[in-house]
Amino acid sequence: MKRKELAKKLGITILAFLLALPCAAPMAGRMDVRAAGIPAGEQGAEGTAADEPDQAAESQSEGLQLKMKTYKKDYKTKEGRIYKAVSFEYPVAQGDSDAAKAFNKFYKSLLTKWKKAAQENLKDAQEDTAQFEDTERYYSDEVRCEITADDGKYISILQLGYDYSMGAHGMPYRYTYIFNAQTGKKVSAADLLRLSKKQLNEKVRGLFLNKFDKSYGTDEHPFYANRADVKATLEKMDFNKNLYYLKNGKVRFYADPYVVGPYAAGFIEVAVKL
Repeated sequence: MKRKELAKKLGITILAFLLALPCAAPMAGRMDVRAAGIPAGEQGAEGTAADEPDQAAESQSEGLQLKMKTYKKDYKTKEGRIYKAVSFEYPVAQGDSDAAKAFNKFYKSLLTKWKKAAQENLKDAQEDTAQFEDTERYYSDEVRCEITADDGKYISILQLGYDYSMGAHGMPYRYTYIFNAQTGKKVSAADLLRLSKKQLNEKVRGLFLNKFDKSYGTDEHPFYANRADVKATLEKMDFNKNLYYLKNGKVRFYADPYVVGPYAAGFIEVAVKL
């Protein structure tokens, strides 16, 4: 089940009750990647959509100079009511070096895929928001970006997403990638740790189970209670598929909410030193 569908199913049935309580406006806010948005001002069955100019903030890297940009779009009905708002912050490398071109090509492709995916539930968004008089509550999908490592050799990018579809809460997700700062190309965790893909999975799964055993019976235990179920789920996970980022000299591997622990536990992580 897709994350947005899971979040909606968990919360949409109790939304009417929640609306009777004091509630903050929805967080603007998938790991499954979601073509380009509807052109500004285009009219159609989905209503209207208007792009906002990209916003930018600069960041420095010894290998690449990065600038953060933000793509934003509000999807509106013909009457002007917002039924979905999206925002995607991403890094852009400055200059025209081969490294900058390779880096920017990757994030241009990721943005295009995200835009396409963000449009998949527009019909549902318009129908669901129309059921409520509260114009401050609508679908949203927001991604913000952090540089978690930048030492001139490697650049680690962590994008934190939050997809909200009128449920009791939204669904957090991540995009995480590590790049060679000199070439602008992706670097795998297996290459960083000098392990085969099989060895990497075995090591990371073992670390998760060690964390399970050490925390079991304590208030800090983030996993589901059944160890056998957690182990079976870990065996199905491939941690080579970008479930990691670099921070403070460690490669941090994570499991998404609901995978091996409840939503409240968030992203459960283990770390391996370089």
